[in-house]
Amino acid sequence: MAGTAKGGATVRHALPTPGSVPSSGIVGWINRWRLTARLYEPLWRHRSITLLSGGARSTEREIATMQAWLRLPSGAEVLDLGCSAGLYARRLAAAGASLSALDQSLAFLHEASRLAECDGVTFEVVQADAHALPYLDSSFDAVVIGASINEFAEPERALREVARVLRPDGRLWLMYARRAGPVGRPLQWLLRLATLRFPDPLDVEGWAIAAGLTPLRREEHGAVVFALFGRGSSLPNVATTSLLPEYQGPPLRSHKRHNWESGGKRR
Repeated sequence: MAGTAKGGATVRHALPTPGSVPSSGIVGWINRWRLTARLYEPLWRHRSITLLSGGARSTEREIATMQAWLRLPSGAEVLDLGCSAGLYARRLAAAGASLSALDQSLAFLHEASRLAECDGVTFEVVQADAHALPYLDSSFDAVVIGASINEFAEPERALREVARVLRPDGRLWLMYARRAGPVGRPLQWLLRLATLRFPDPLDVEGWAIAAGLTPLRREEHGAVVFALFGRGSSLPNVATTSLLPEYQGPPLRSHKRHNWESGGKRR
């Protein structure tokens, strides 16, 4: 990979690897703009969690929840996948983690680097594809993905790549938007035209399990989902918190390894 210094980070351009999925669609096109990258955090990222959760959560609570669930030791090696302007990367780096931040958009990577310099933190920034990660197997203690799974063309393949680069007993944090209720569905319908996707949490868990990841915990707040997954067999029991009263847990035929908070025994 070739690298150039940019602000508080090193921008590296990974050569396309087998299995790469070129960025496409309206969202991929808009994400190439420097103006989009510059306005993303102040106009959207710092407000979106509050809007999508109906006021139940904020960006600060999102980050606090991520850090509490991951419980990363100082020096842990973490990949911020689909990093956008690097919000997760900056916060985790400030807490003592060693960060690599990856995105397909060079505009967003330059913005992530600029904001890293403003915050006084340093991490590596890599331009590459989430569907074909330019890392060796078992490279990271944790992977964090903040809403980018809504943009991945093939989320199942991306999660397989996540499982590949995680170390045994590594952790994956996901924040994403699920299908909204009646009020938010018209907006999501428009966003789907721009190639965004709003998966059901059970589908996401199914993709993760097929990739070799174990669901550990999930919270749903309006259309916002926080989820934690682990790689490895020596994992704690699953805890699930859902604001949806009809939720009864995943189909047992696909989730035989989990013990849900409702009191079911490991099967």
